[in-house]
Amino acid sequence: MILRSRLKCLLLLMLAGSSFSANGQSGDPMRFVRWSAGDVGAFAQSVWSPRSALVLAATGGSVLLASHFDRTLARHSTQLSESMPRRMRKVLHEAGNVDLIRPLAVVVFLGSLTSGNEYFQDAAFTSMEAVIYANIITQALKFVVGRERPSAGVGSRQFKPFSGARSLPSGHATTVFAFATPWLIYYPGVASVSLLTLGVGTALVRMADDYHWLSDVMAGGLIGGGMGYLLSRRHKNLIATPVLALEKVGLRLVVRL
Repeated sequence: MILRSRLKCLLLLMLAGSSFSANGQSGDPMRFVRWSAGDVGAFAQSVWSPRSALVLAATGGSVLLASHFDRTLARHSTQLSESMPRRMRKVLHEAGNVDLIRPLAVVVFLGSLTSGNEYFQDAAFTSMEAVIYANIITQALKFVVGRERPSAGVGSRQFKPFSGARSLPSGHATTVFAFATPWLIYYPGVASVSLLTLGVGTALVRMADDYHWLSDVMAGGLIGGGMGYLLSRRHKNLIATPVLALEKVGLRLVVRL
């Protein structure tokens, strides 16, 4: 029954993915191999930059601040989740399951290669790559941090590094935001925004079911969303570059995004 429901979700998401459209022609598929190799090197270089250090510090500070509200938000999330229909709650609970989303991302990407739409291919590849890389980071942090889940009943400040405790960060939040963010950047609109809304619902249900604290899902969302954004920006060459251009009517400042 569980497998059947997962296959139904997979089919629905595949159909949703096929509804995206944009003008474009099929390009060189080897670009994805080059991107993969280049992304790893670019990420390794950017980690040591002052800007990255500032972003990481702000991210860590935000998660630390959120941890002070873990207990309070856990109670509120339970109340809100219990007001949801049971079927919706089950869908949200599984939406960030890496065993579902990772093969889905692969299937969507492989399907995109037959579409003849280069832009759609790029979005699908970026989404798949973001899921993989973000989960590598999350799994490594889970192992190092060793935070106990709320269901353990030992409180939100129980950490045992390298103990096997796996609450922080949330893998479900990481996965769903990594999957959804590139689609939002490539295809901003109702459909892509709904994917992020799905991620918020998943985080809420995971908190309500005592799998994670607020700071867990927040950290996972930031990792997944951040990875999706960085890869999308790199693949689309989203660099804000001021360009001065002279025209007959005067001076014009153009910012290319």
